Amino acid sequence: MKKILLFCIPALFLLNGCNNDVPDPEVKETGQAQEAQNETVSAMAMPKDVTVQYLVKGNNLYVDCKAATISFREDSDKETGKILLSLDGKPAGVFNSAAFVVRNVATGQHHAHLKIVNNKGTNIFEKEFNVIIN
Repeated sequence: MKKILLFCIPALFLLNGCNNDVPDPEVKETGQAQEAQNETVSAMAMPKDVTVQYLVKGNNLYVDCKAATISFREDSDKETGKILLSLDGKPAGVFNSAAFVVRNVATGQHHAHLKIVNNKGTNIFEKEFNVIIN
């Protein structure tokens, strides 16, 4: 019994330490989607590419941004920043993670404007795209 406890307790501490960076499960959903887009855009001021992917599922908009030169985590060694998203000229949110969900988007066609800024407020990247919610 002591051997089992001596093995299980350290194993539990080890496994518990690995749960800090678990992504939001609804961002990783798979299945049928009404519209999916994957676009890579190079900005002249940035040495690396920025990838913006978005997916419409129901009336939710799933967005995933990957930038090589900026991080959205505050504990990162890279330059940190945030994502500003507006739909039809109205702010939809400020996001501090690379992947996020905008819930309950109204039915119809929407013009989205995504902007990545660093913590000093300097514009790093901008992208505009259209989203159709059925």
